[in-house]
Amino acid sequence: MPFSKKILIIDEDGFSKVCSAILKNEGYQTKLAVSTEEAVRHVSNNGISLIISSYPYAMSFLNSKLVKDIPTIVLSDDLSNELIEIMKRIKNSICLVKPLDFDRFKYIVRGIINGYLNLSGGNIIA
Repeated sequence: MPFSKKILIIDEDGFSKVCSAILKNEGYQTKLAVSTEEAVRHVSNNGISLIISSYPYAMSFLNSKLVKDIPTIVLSDDLSNELIEIMKRIKNSICLVKPLDFDRFKYIVRGIINGYLNLSGGNIIA
């Protein structure tokens, strides 16, 4: 069942709770992490299917090897050369520039979780 898959949200406490509430309302299970250490624990122990992270807040986690095979949505206020380089290293990734269109965000999450939006082979900046 797709909704049994877990989504890890790595961001500051306020936005991560908003993001989690939106996704829980859609029927998804979410785990929150406000530090790289928490994020590593969740990825290592809980079978995370999707990572949603904020840049530059989660930069150290995005640079870790743990994230390379898990589909990842990176949320950012703007694009930078550093972010583009990080995105190139994450095999299954998409970057969404804030402010978010929440309907589009939910569509992308649903597409990744249900398997009809394939991010493999590169990254997308939208």
